[in-house]
Amino acid sequence: MTTALLFAASGVLIVVAAELFTNAVEWAGFLLGLTRGATGSLLAALGTSLPETAVPVVALATHSPSADSVAQGAVLGAPFLLLTIAAGITGVAVWLRGGARRLEADPSQTRRDLGVFLVAFSIALVAMVLPNWARIVVGVALLGLYTAYVLATLRGGGASTEMPEPLHIIRWRSGPPTRLLVAVQLLVAVALLVVGSELFIDALNRVATALRIAALVLALVVVPLATELPETSNSVLWVRSRDDTLAFGNVAGSATFQACVLGFLGVTFTSWNPGGAGVISGLLTVASAAFLLIAMRRGPVRATVLMLAALPWCGYAVGQFVTGGRLGG
Repeated sequence: MTTALLFAASGVLIVVAAELFTNAVEWAGFLLGLTRGATGSLLAALGTSLPETAVPVVALATHSPSADSVAQGAVLGAPFLLLTIAAGITGVAVWLRGGARRLEADPSQTRRDLGVFLVAFSIALVAMVLPNWARIVVGVALLGLYTAYVLATLRGGGASTEMPEPLHIIRWRSGPPTRLLVAVQLLVAVALLVVGSELFIDALNRVATALRIAALVLALVVVPLATELPETSNSVLWVRSRDDTLAFGNVAGSATFQACVLGFLGVTFTSWNPGGAGVISGLLTVASAAFLLIAMRRGPVRATVLMLAALPWCGYAVGQFVTGGRLGG
């Protein structure tokens, strides 16, 4: 299959999967009595984080010469793209929606997501200068922090009472679907997301190989373009249906999962020494999260402000392209 066909096939699969996934997640949250914030920041985030979680796990399991670099780049690159490009595209979707052109996410959930992310990701960055035994302690602490975050999210607010649109696989039926049918649609959606993302990664790898991009830079910049497509697609769909809390919760909640769980993998099972390129991307990620936290701390935020979040990643990607992947190297 040619590279162009790979891009096209992966795009179709990811869009279809995202529509099935968002619809099923809304029903799962409704049937489980979860808040909108918990549905977006936990259920949606866990499901759509599968592709980016698979990248470092598979890389480390293969023991290839570039496995360590790929794993580190994936851990650092995924939240960097999410909190910049995904947030920026969410802003574009809000602007195209019209009306007040503001994202109206739950401010308390947003503060929790971004606050925990900043703490976890900063701890992971500091762990770069620690000895091996201390990094293991940090990794365990990151898992503990995520557990506390999950419990706090589940306790916050009341359950949603608004019934979602009919489950796609049984749209002709009236009334709530069974949990089994919701689970079936979720599994189908996740399978399509994984396949679509893998096809996209394959196409990107071909391009990167042709351009002779280093493994670390490939994992920092190129691979996240594919692995973060599910979160980005879901957020755009939720903005379209005016579920802003789900839309941004999916982005921020996924970033929090990555900082804690992927951070655990990075600090514990890799050399955790990504060099200048990784440190620069990490610092830009922290700055982007802080910018979003400040912008959204009180509630609605203008679409144009969200669009500005994309600038750090665009600048970093251009810098790597201009220097031939040697920025920070």
